Amino acid sequence: MNRISYKTIFSLLIALLSGNLVTAQVTLSLSEVVAYTLENNSDIKNSLIQEKIGFEVTKEVRSTALPQVTASANYINNLLLPVLVVPGELTGNPGGVSTLEVGLDYNTSVAVSLNQPLFDKSVFTAMKAAQSSEELYSLRVKKTKEEVVYRAVILYYNISILDRNIEVLQSNLNQTNKLLEISAVQLEQGFIKQVDHDRLMVSKMNLEIQLSDLSLARKNAIKQLQLMMGMDQETTLVLKNDEDKEIQLVDMDMPDMTHENLTDFNLLNVQKRLYELEKINVKSGYYPKLSFFANYAYNGLSNDAFFSSSDASTNWFDVSSIGLSLTLTLFDGLRMNAQSMQSQLKKQQVEESIEFTKQQYNVDYANAQNKLNQSLSTLETRKTSVDLAQKVYDISQKSYEQGLSDLTDLLSAETALTTAQLNYSAALLQVKIAETELYKSTGNLLESY
Repeated sequence: MNRISYKTIFSLLIALLSGNLVTAQVTLSLSEVVAYTLENNSDIKNSLIQEKIGFEVTKEVRSTALPQVTASANYINNLLLPVLVVPGELTGNPGGVSTLEVGLDYNTSVAVSLNQPLFDKSVFTAMKAAQSSEELYSLRVKKTKEEVVYRAVILYYNISILDRNIEVLQSNLNQTNKLLEISAVQLEQGFIKQVDHDRLMVSKMNLEIQLSDLSLARKNAIKQLQLMMGMDQETTLVLKNDEDKEIQLVDMDMPDMTHENLTDFNLLNVQKRLYELEKINVKSGYYPKLSFFANYAYNGLSNDAFFSSSDASTNWFDVSSIGLSLTLTLFDGLRMNAQSMQSQLKKQQVEESIEFTKQQYNVDYANAQNKLNQSLSTLETRKTSVDLAQKVYDISQKSYEQGLSDLTDLLSAETALTTAQLNYSAALLQVKIAETELYKSTGNLLESY
């Protein structure tokens, strides 16, 4: 895919450095419009941020397989010490019972613990799912890009056709103005009637109204395209004039449709894989879980709130342990079995969607091919119609200038020529729309511009 040219980038920098953003003007070709859109469109930016969020979620999942180290600290004031009841014989009170207070008034502890999973099938399955999720995020970004680029390309072609129609109508208006100058002289000399001159005036006003409507439509379309591109509305966007040549050159050697190129198809396959892993992850709950743990604590006991070293009751000691922990689910009320069935059913839903998507894209591809072929055939017919209308108009104009035909014939020929030219423009637009839809149906839209 082409990127914005260095010349265009230089022009943008000059406009920004000049500080005159209101009058800044940027001239872009179709490929440069697409490149600009991919860099600045808001929806694409949001999808890229969502992709980054997904990557962070993946890191979170992977962290569960790494050692988990925690630290804690406690400071306790025992307002009422616990009491231990013992036989009186131990305290010199035979036949009775005695109570002993256990502990000291204050105790503190600092502890560090480590836990490292050694075998947990659900953790390993989650890591595989995280890798598939990264692919899912990337495909969603690509899907957003395809949708945005498709809309931007269609807007671009609509504006190009509007430019062509404006040029056609402006040319016809210029010709009508020349005829009005001639008719004014003829009217003054008595060669034509006032009604003939008025007919030309009506024709002129109709052309001016059409031009005004097209100019407004173009202005709105430009603003919509700038919004799609993420371009400042104060910037003047100019489309390159050579686009008309591109419109007329249609490459019929289109790529074949393969399901592997389709983003929707790949998204569904990744979702299917995730549901498969989800089912495996649920069943992993029946597997034993083995982990290694290590603990260390440093404790202090004292009757002094500040643990003074001069207090004879102050004692410090440490405690440490290591070991293995093994857990196994024996019965969970069939909860995991129900979860596994849910994953299986969701997978079946995706499989149905995959088959439908295959059929849908096969139909879309065939329709796009037929539409393109039909549009090309219509374009050729419209081109022939324009050529014939132009010949008729040229003959009518000469006959009118020589006084061999009246103004009505000339106006009819002019109207027929204008209609033929506008119909040709509409056929051009349909060709480019059909071509774009064919690229989209083959999964090659982003690579085609």
